[in-house]
Amino acid sequence: MPRSRWALPFLALLAPHGGFVDLDDRHCEIRLGLMGRARIPLELITRVSTSDWPWFGGIGVRIGRGVVGFVTKPGQAVVIDLSEPLEVRAPLRWNTERIAVRVGDPQAFMVALADRRRALTKE
Repeated sequence: MPRSRWALPFLALLAPHGGFVDLDDRHCEIRLGLMGRARIPLELITRVSTSDWPWFGGIGVRIGRGVVGFVTKPGQAVVIDLSEPLEVRAPLRWNTERIAVRVGDPQAFMVALADRRRALTKE
């Protein structure tokens, strides 16, 4: 997860090493230190798109209108739409059907997600 220098003081205590996104054969795991985490089953993903996360949207794990964002820097974020509500930590438990995550290469992440979902449906 990319992060800006001005974000460091805000993230230093709860996410000193930033965050990570891990993709395996069945799940996409997003973690931002102690601020929050999400473990998304790939079969729940219905749509993946991009959206600009504005600077005034904040950084960290953010609860917005219908979306939980895992953001360490403003810019293009990947938005994951789910078929049903999923419980995430933000840092308290929260149910959402949309998750935004800021990654270094949004297009490559979207392609990797699509490939994993396609492989899952072939099983």
